[in-house]
Amino acid sequence: MEERVRNESGDNSEEPPLHPRPPPSDYDLKPRRFPSRKKSIKHPSPQAIESETYIIQIPKDQIFSVPPPENAIIAERYRLPQEKDQRSCCKRWLCILVTLILLALIIGIIILTWHILFTSRVPLFTVVNVIVKNPPSAHKKTNPGYQITLETKNPNPRVSVSYGSKGDATLLYENHKIGTGKFPKLDQVSGSLKNIELNLTGTKGALPDDVETSIEDIKGKKHVSLSIKMDVPIKMKVLGGIKLRSKEINVVCTFKVSSLGGGKDVLSQKCQSKFN
Repeated sequence: MEERVRNESGDNSEEPPLHPRPPPSDYDLKPRRFPSRKKSIKHPSPQAIESETYIIQIPKDQIFSVPPPENAIIAERYRLPQEKDQRSCCKRWLCILVTLILLALIIGIIILTWHILFTSRVPLFTVVNVIVKNPPSAHKKTNPGYQITLETKNPNPRVSVSYGSKGDATLLYENHKIGTGKFPKLDQVSGSLKNIELNLTGTKGALPDDVETSIEDIKGKKHVSLSIKMDVPIKMKVLGGIKLRSKEINVVCTFKVSSLGGGKDVLSQKCQSKFN
């Protein structure tokens, strides 16, 4: 039978139980002398040392305490003001940028409108030809009519012009009125040329001698100088639908034709247009 030496700590709770084993057949049953307890303890045998059990205690895992929700709320309050300040700063700069862009657009529109209003140019006119309708003859005295073809030009690059139908046109010879009529209604886009036909009715009464002689001339040798005056209301509109205030233009054209009977060529002319 083997004797198991106790642990120095004296704790036998974890020692395995001892089970006796039968002695071998050649085992000597004679009693032997065992060493004393003190000697066995002081000088343990190698087998006893190998059979000792050592207990190592491992410390439990340390558990850190979780802060209460109140502390988390307080920490969040300290953190949020910084984020709010950053967001408010970004929003402030964005608002300033948008405001500057809108202000620049408004100023640009005002400058463009101001430029168009005060630098818009008056339409230009040119006399193309003059035709006498229903001319008088030696057998029949009538008041002739006149068809005058004008070429008008809109010099404004970004403004369209609408001519009203209430404009007046008067044909004169040396301040003597020989024909009157209305300016036709017309719309003209920017930078375009258009022909306008003025149909004038002859005035009652005798015609000046030079005019009557020029009408009777079919060879184109009796030149005659005439003038036409027109007062025409117009409306100007900027491209994009912005309407400008209505205006009235005054047009005076002085021209010379080869003859009113045989020829209709305009030999010379001078036209002036201005805003009233």
